[in-house]
Amino acid sequence: MGINAELVELTAKLRQSKSLAGNSVIELGAQDVCVVEPVIKTILSNFGFPTIESRIERADSLYRCLGFTEYRSIDASGEKNALLFDLNNDLRETYEFRDSFDLVTNLGTAEHCFDQRSVFKNIHNLCKVGGIMIHALPAQGNVNHAFYNYHPRFFIDTAVANKYEVISLNFTVDYNSELISYTPENFKKWDSHDVLFYAVFRRTEATEFRLPFDGMFAAQNQLLGYGDTNVNPLVTDFAPYLKSGNWENTKGLHKTTAPTRFDVLRSLAKRIFSYAK
Repeated sequence: MGINAELVELTAKLRQSKSLAGNSVIELGAQDVCVVEPVIKTILSNFGFPTIESRIERADSLYRCLGFTEYRSIDASGEKNALLFDLNNDLRETYEFRDSFDLVTNLGTAEHCFDQRSVFKNIHNLCKVGGIMIHALPAQGNVNHAFYNYHPRFFIDTAVANKYEVISLNFTVDYNSELISYTPENFKKWDSHDVLFYAVFRRTEATEFRLPFDGMFAAQNQLLGYGDTNVNPLVTDFAPYLKSGNWENTKGLHKTTAPTRFDVLRSLAKRIFSYAK
């Protein structure tokens, strides 16, 4: 997906607030810098970073502006001096790669990997205790972009299972750079658009990665090896909801019908109204 304006803003904010310390960063994917240079310089200036005179054309240059002196990336292409690792594999077992970093970014990479367990375990292991993980992944729309989209509850269940500190949960709409704070109300307003979800976590423990168990069914789980979170998402901001369907339809008593002209106009009016708000 590349490094965009909101990622620069997030990282600069974390740096300014002292939430993100250290000087090492590793990215999943050899990322391009998508945001234009004047915008980068404005963001850095707004957060009190020194004025940059040199060109910012590569990811390592950008991260140097943000105070990182060690930059690495992992990519199946091996481009831009990236480590040629397959994220579908356990990096420690397959490549004996045990380095850890202050910042780990997952900017539109995990959704292209089939083995999600390996990817998120690798992210966990790559991050130092006390370090930061930034995920920026598709949540809605982006049809056929990759293998997966990620609902907000994916992130919160992963965080709870691994005792990550949740620093922020935001999303963007239609690739615009405005970060919108996640609430059910905000998300429902935009869930028919192309939505990217931004989750920022801090690793707090030197423990092995734990697979999350779907919180909606955790109370009934009899399988061993999963932590008891005692969190029922049905009574949190991560409760499931249907956009337009009805669970009663599972009884087979109703048939799908094509939308009428009125339905199309109503949907269009709803979208226009959501933009206006």
